[in-house]
Amino acid sequence: MSELLQNWLNNEVGLSTNVANFEKDFSSGYLFGEVLHKFRQQDDFEQFVNKNTYEAKLANFKKLEPTLKALGIRVDATHSNAMMNCERGASLRLLYQLKMATERLLLSSDAGAGAAALAKGRGGGGSAAGAT
Repeated sequence: MSELLQNWLNNEVGLSTNVANFEKDFSSGYLFGEVLHKFRQQDDFEQFVNKNTYEAKLANFKKLEPTLKALGIRVDATHSNAMMNCERGASLRLLYQLKMATERLLLSSDAGAGAAALAKGRGGGGSAAGAT
């Protein structure tokens, strides 16, 4: 799983830095914010601080909380502290959930675009499917 996530982050998402150590690289919360920003989910990313001080970490994780909640990802204080303290596997768990959430976002935007194109092809009218 870690190789899959590392490849996704370094080759597909295109973060500002190459990820080598998940626990260390994501402990400040900054890169989580950058991932969400790349998928247009973290509007206040410019307010994130790329520092490893306790204050910066806490501020970044507080900014992440509403976005993660909106994506259906629950992160409690224990998990946040585990990530801030570079506990093994803590960041990987959240990254996996983020990858799944971003794939759902992409699928729903593709489905929405497909439905819009289909409706346009029918002259903008609704579907007759389900009508009796």
